[in-house]
Amino acid sequence: MANYYEILGLHSGASFAEIKSAFRRLAKIYHPDKNPGGKEQFTLILKAYETLSNPNLKASYDYRLNYNISISKTSASKSTGTKNWSFEEKELKRRRYYDEHIKKYAKTKETYKQTSEGKKTYNEFKYILFATPIAVALLLLILHLASPENSNLPSHKNESKTNEVKTSALKMGDAPYSDYFGKNKYDTTAKLSLTVINNTGKELIICLFNKKQFIRSCYIAKDYYAELLELPKDPLTIKYCTGLYFDYLNELKEASVLGAFKENLEFFESNQPTTLNSINELSLQSGTNEGFKIVSEKEFFSKE
Repeated sequence: MANYYEILGLHSGASFAEIKSAFRRLAKIYHPDKNPGGKEQFTLILKAYETLSNPNLKASYDYRLNYNISISKTSASKSTGTKNWSFEEKELKRRRYYDEHIKKYAKTKETYKQTSEGKKTYNEFKYILFATPIAVALLLLILHLASPENSNLPSHKNESKTNEVKTSALKMGDAPYSDYFGKNKYDTTAKLSLTVINNTGKELIICLFNKKQFIRSCYIAKDYYAELLELPKDPLTIKYCTGLYFDYLNELKEASVLGAFKENLEFFESNQPTTLNSINELSLQSGTNEGFKIVSEKEFFSKE
């Protein structure tokens, strides 16, 4: 079982602030956009952060981690008092037990088995004679109920319903619309960031533009937040869409775009560009947020 605390370089029972700080520090080092060779390590870091930053998942994980540690300690303490038998000792004991307790009775048991086979006691035949009329009566009852004159009786059909397992094809930090709008861009000189908090009750994809030029897109799961780093100084136009269960094969025919949420899909755009400062935080609620308007999918994906 992976120790998420060790992956983030933390002690067991670290606070949320320590978890967040450790994730930010490691993300700057191993994020695939900055360190192509750190993709596998970043996946572990992101999984550890998603688990430990969620109170419910963290409580479940801590219980399983402590349980595994206690089992390992118990197994280690028991193994110190175990006698390691050699092959010769085991084989010798087995043969001695076989000669003393099994071999001497094998012939007697075989004789008894052959004698008893083929004999039927009176009780066995009695049970057969008793069960046969009951089986015939049940068969006649089934045939009677299946006859046409009983077709008006209520029927009970076993209808098998296939429950579609609904999941999203995205993970935290994915940039699903980068292929459509263009590659993500980073400004290492400005060192500005924007923290986006998803309180919409749905999944969210945010897209940032600078003078109609695409800057960044990022997927944020329900009730999570993401910090977008190294953003430019120029004012940003913010677009975002919300929904449930993203599927890369779901086509938006109006905009001719492949990839979208399958349920409750909505598109929004800021009324005017936003200028970033040293501390920037955007908390998005359900419905239309202040400073934003609802737009069509064609307007959302417009590159003009």
